[in-house]
Amino acid sequence: MNTFSTDADLLRYEPSVFRADPFIGQVLCKGNNGQASGTAFQASGVDFLSRPIRPGHVMYLSDGVGNLDGVYEIVSVDAPTQLTVSVLRSDAEAAPIPIGAGTGLFYRIGTFDAQAAEAAEALTQILAVRPGRPDSPYGIEDIADTRPLRTLAALMVLHMLFGSAYQNPETDGAFLIKRDHYEKLIERARQRCVIRIDVGGDRFYEKTLAGAHAKLMRQ
Repeated sequence: MNTFSTDADLLRYEPSVFRADPFIGQVLCKGNNGQASGTAFQASGVDFLSRPIRPGHVMYLSDGVGNLDGVYEIVSVDAPTQLTVSVLRSDAEAAPIPIGAGTGLFYRIGTFDAQAAEAAEALTQILAVRPGRPDSPYGIEDIADTRPLRTLAALMVLHMLFGSAYQNPETDGAFLIKRDHYEKLIERARQRCVIRIDVGGDRFYEKTLAGAHAKLMRQ
């Protein structure tokens, strides 16, 4: 499924969700022997090509002493043991930005793809397009411009993450504040969202849905 948003989109809002321990079962790989130089990252004993790692995922790196400690975009998977990585860019088409250099680095690639798929499922149900609505004559491929859904999906994922993290009213108040914050951002993004269905790409819009007239969020 086209998940609309990527982990790199979440990084624009909340780097902290990648620095903390990710959800159990959502770590693609990790180790303590990473090497970084500019935009190149290498690690022995792992096969990045055999894992579901792709551009748009992110990597947490740390040398343990603070000289190199951050979360970075994965730009490409170049070889079984090598990735191209970058400081978060404003434009995914821009050249990768060097992250620095280090050896013996702790690295972890964790993903929230599962939550992004859930958000995409909810959005396609609301928009009445496949795959969320299997009986619809329209599919994701018929949406003229999915960029507004990218923002909505990313906000929905963060809303889910902080909602799940909130367990104890005495200790988890910050998570509740974050959850409510993203709920408000979802509503604002929904109000601005206009989606057009264009079968065949002929710029004749078979259907237009303005977010101000539809609740683009699962209750």
